[in-house]
Formats: sequence, C-alpha cells, structure tokens
Amino acid sequence: MQCFTGGVGAENVRRLARHPRMELVGVLVHSAEKAGRDAGDVVGIPPLGITTTRSLDEIIALAPDAAIWSAQGYDPASIARLLAAGINVYTGLGGYFLDGEPEQALLADACRAGGATFAAGGNIPGLISDVLPIFLTGYTGSVRHIDAVQRNHVAHYPSAAQLRDGLGLGLPPGETESATALDAGWLWLMTSSARMVAAALHVPFTRIEQTDKRTALATETVTLPGSGLTVEAGTVAGVRWTWTAYSGPSAYLTITNEQTAVLKLGAGWRETEREPAWTVELDASPPLVATLSWPEGTAAAAANAQLNAARAINVLAALVAAPPGCVSVLDLPMITSSDTVLGEATP
Repeated sequence: MQCFTGGVGAENVRRLARHPRMELVGVLVHSAEKAGRDAGDVVGIPPLGITTTRSLDEIIALAPDAAIWSAQGYDPASIARLLAAGINVYTGLGGYFLDGEPEQALLADACRAGGATFAAGGNIPGLISDVLPIFLTGYTGSVRHIDAVQRNHVAHYPSAAQLRDGLGLGLPPGETESATALDAGWLWLMTSSARMVAAALHVPFTRIEQTDKRTALATETVTLPGSGLTVEAGTVAGVRWTWTAYSGPSAYLTITNEQTAVLKLGAGWRETEREPAWTVELDASPPLVATLSWPEGTAAAAANAQLNAARAINVLAALVAAPPGCVSVLDLPMITSSDTVLGEATP
C-alpha cells in the first residue's frame, strides 16, 4: 500500500499501477479533497479501482505485505501501528539508522510484535549522504575523508509544500524561527547518515555539526513550473547547507546540500541544469571521485522524485524477505531494479 500522495508518493502510485511483480491494494491520503476518490484520478492516471482513504485502520485491514510511508512528516507512532499489524514498512523520511534514536525501542518492539521489518532511505539522507559513499569505500582503502555534495535544481519539483517547508524556498531570508527549526530538522537527518557511514567505516561516531549555511535571494519574482510555488523577489531562491561529522578530533565526512529554484544566483551557485547533481570524493588510497546526474533535457527535479520513488519500490522485495526488525542499507542485499522491461520504451 502507498501512504500519502505528495510528489514522491504520487509517483509511487503511478509506478506500482504498472509494476509486473507487485499489486497496489490501498492508498492512504492526507487531505479530505483527495479522500474517497479513485487513486488513479488522484495521481493523474486512468482509474485503478482503488478508493483512497484517510483511515489508517482501513489500510491496516487490507493486510498488505508492505507499505511505503511517504508523508511529509516522520510519524513513528503510526509506522509502529503498521509494523505491529505485520506490515513491513519502508519510509522516505526518518528512521534511516536507528542506533541511539529515541524511537528505536518503539519501532523494534513493533517489529517483534508483528514479525515485520522496517527500513528507510531516499535521496538525502540516502543516496548521496550515505549509500553512495559507503558503496564507493568498497573500492578503495585507507579512507581519510569523504566529501558528499548534492546540488539539485528544483524548479520542476512537483510539491510546493516540500520546497517551501522542507527547504525554505520562497520564504523571507534571515534566522527566523522557521529557519532555525528547518536547520535542526536537517541536522537530525544528517546525523543518521553520519552514524551509518561511521558504522560502515568501523570508526566511532563522536558528533556532527552544521558548519555553514548560505542563501541566495531571487532578483525577480518567478513561479516554478513544477509546483506552482511563487518565489517573490527578495525571498530565498537558493540554499546551501554544510555539515561536518567527526570521529574523535578527526572530520571523516562532509555533506553539502544545495537546492536552487533559480539558476545563476551568483558566484558559486548553479549556472546550468547540466552541472552534476551529486558528487562524492574520497580522500583514500586510491582517491576516488564519482559524479551522478541526469541526461541532457531531463527535468532534473521531476527525475529526482522518480529516483526516490524507484528506490522505495525496489527495496520492497528485500524488505519483505528480511528477518523481522529495524534494518538499514548495511543489513540489506544490494538493491536492484524490480521491474526491468527489456526492449520497451522508457515510460
């Protein structure tokens, strides 16, 4: 089942509707406007014969093998209800690496009660801040430091709420209460990545801190084509966070997350959509640099939502097969595509 239909959740529904090995049986929605409708209609595809609901009880009663939790907020209590009912859960927000997290006992107990498995992942944290760096360390040695950089242009991203509330784009500049809460939320997420990378490198995790934050302001008012979000002149059109993680006195991981709604915001900011979206550099023996991006002409932010959706769906088979408990990418086999369609045109 799919829980919620934002930018990534809606893409999950579209992909599951045509998946050759999985059956979508239920869709949970947040708003009354989306409830009681055919799930296909909600996400812009032909009818699926699945009526959306706002009731978690109704979804649990369907007894699916697995659920993808794509809410804008992390909700361990609701996720625990699913797990305790025997439903394996993958979430795109929170729960990436639970060692030492306050919800660890709640979720672990729920997994034991229901015989279910819980895992998390996504893009950041996930792809750039832990999965790709950890994968690359398997091809080198004597790792001294890892730089992981995400630079996404989000003009085509489909969710205005996530751009505004999750990145601060379109908001007035300055250390407002909302900006402080946003920084704290991102630090919480990056802590999971830092702990996971430390575990993979077999070094103790000491701390992580935000070591830089920069914003760039729009010089004119623009309406983003993907979400309809209006970024007024003088509001935040680009934001870049940097976090540094330490093992004892030594910095072993630096994560940079740059998100831009407008190109050419000034020196050092993204000039074109052709610049790499992700770069990981390892100071190691041998040193490595890996970049990952989109082919020319791809609407990068929309593809980013598709990337997160594909990852969620591809994890499900391994999630269902795994022993009960809370797991991370360190515990799962290598995740590969679950719906290869050789010889067909790309949807």
